[in-house]
Amino acid sequence: MPLFRTLWNWRLDSASLVRRSLLLPRGLDLVPVMDRRSYLSLIRQVMSESQMRLNGCEAYHILTTVRAVVEKVPGDLAEVGVYRGGSSKLICEAKGDRHLHLFDTFSGLPELGPRDTTTVFWKGQFGSSLEAVRKYLSRYPNVHLYEGLFPDTASPIKRNQFCFVHLDVDLYEPTRAGLEFFYPKLSSGGILMSHDYDAPGVREAVNEFFKDKPETVLQQPAGSQCFVVRAGPACT
Repeated sequence: MPLFRTLWNWRLDSASLVRRSLLLPRGLDLVPVMDRRSYLSLIRQVMSESQMRLNGCEAYHILTTVRAVVEKVPGDLAEVGVYRGGSSKLICEAKGDRHLHLFDTFSGLPELGPRDTTTVFWKGQFGSSLEAVRKYLSRYPNVHLYEGLFPDTASPIKRNQFCFVHLDVDLYEPTRAGLEFFYPKLSSGGILMSHDYDAPGVREAVNEFFKDKPETVLQQPAGSQCFVVRAGPACT
């Protein structure tokens, strides 16, 4: 038993050393030490294919969150801010046969508002191709793409219920619009996640919106994501 403990502790210490000295400084830390469901090969593949803006931890968080939520919570899934489809593919890998609704201008970010004056983003950034994303995700069932400025394009889903929503829109006004549209449609236990919570406009929109709501905004420590778990039933 002492030898087993020694070897086990050595393995844990070695893994922790690699994580601290090699992975974390480079933003490559993907999963907790000893987690055997790392999805590392999938995350690397998607990063290479799509120039995904998420780091490894953020990608892992989306995968594991979607896998967990579709097991227990009813409803569709949605993403606003698709870019080249990297995070959309992660959602597709975990959603099963659920319907996924994807929204993007496909011409880049819209005009910045007064709440975004200190941001590093600019109008037209992150432009992509609708047809390229459609082709990239073509092998997955029940994926629906909508081109244009959200929520002007959201009328087809105005009565839908959702178990997971991912906002990656970088700016105050689009974030606020996404929260106002999807929050009432989230199932009880559903999760709404936002990227770029470190961007001033996004942080202001999220904090402002949830100030009088029962949910707590939780920030992920290894990236710029935040999320909330819907406390009450959808009220559409």
